Amino acid sequence: MADDKSPSPSPTTSPNPDQGLVAETQSPPRDDALEVDEEENQDNDSTYNLSEGSASQTSSINSSILNYRYLNGRRYHAFREGAYFVPNDEEEQTRMDLVHHIYSLMLDGALFLAPIGDHPQRVLDLGTGTGIWAMDFADDFPSADVLGTDLSPIQPQWTPPNCRFEIDDFEAEWLYHTPFDFIHARELEGCIGDDNRFFQQAFQHLAPGGYIEMQAVAAPFLSDDGTDEKAVNAQLWLKTLCEGSAKFGKPIDCAPLWKDKLIAAGFENVREEIRKMPLGSWPKDPKLKEIGKYQSIQEAKAIESYTPQIFSAVLGWSQEEIQVFMAKVKNEIKDPSIHLYLPVHFLWGRKPAS
Repeated sequence: MADDKSPSPSPTTSPNPDQGLVAETQSPPRDDALEVDEEENQDNDSTYNLSEGSASQTSSINSSILNYRYLNGRRYHAFREGAYFVPNDEEEQTRMDLVHHIYSLMLDGALFLAPIGDHPQRVLDLGTGTGIWAMDFADDFPSADVLGTDLSPIQPQWTPPNCRFEIDDFEAEWLYHTPFDFIHARELEGCIGDDNRFFQQAFQHLAPGGYIEMQAVAAPFLSDDGTDEKAVNAQLWLKTLCEGSAKFGKPIDCAPLWKDKLIAAGFENVREEIRKMPLGSWPKDPKLKEIGKYQSIQEAKAIESYTPQIFSAVLGWSQEEIQVFMAKVKNEIKDPSIHLYLPVHFLWGRKPAS
């Protein structure tokens, strides 16, 4: 039984809060510091087709793919069991769709930043989740053939006619016969074991002149007024998650490294834009206030999704310790006196036309 004290991570499993974060990340420019709204009244508030030819040979839905694993009250994927440490149940699907809404707000309704032109013909969405990005893209570009892939068959049955889904593992060898004009991947931090191989395969399967775009959050939590120093448990949680995911073999603090790796893979005109994603409705700017309102809800759900497997199976924490710690982290996330934000990296690059 756990005692009434907060979990005290051992040196081999979880870090001391006074130590520096494992992840070194590029911070957004400080000259655009987020302004706090001092008057804010803070409330605590598918269709599946035969695989095009990936080495995972995932052709159709069968009983083994749908034979989910259940751990600690959450449901996890069965295909390539253990490859991903986040659940795929309805609670997680709600969080995924909330993430999509937050990114839509950040991008003023756009789905991407890369200059892909008006007539992309073949589009690949990796780690499609519920498929919401792929379906929105298919609606916006009716002449495009949009393919979304994921380890979990959680996409809807009814989709736009130009959108389809496959159960697939993008870490296996890609054997697509026809190249893509655009490859999109959102929040694949914690999903990729070999970044270099991932970008090399994406490069090989893009048509000349085609684009790749990555969208991902980086650690640690930041603030523009020093209040991040008060978020001791939240920072410890993210630091420990970074260490645990690295031990798992798929680090979540990888986005700041991707620009150089895109260039190394052969992409040209590589661009990176870092935007601030606030947690809470404390920003004075109306748009950021709305983003922060939804992000505080999403982050609380993310803590519930990302923590259990990494902290227990990888780092050896007990479920009692995990529950106590998560409660402390979520209390700091919703504290109106702590003005946290996360840096979000938008990166895109082009395969040379010749």
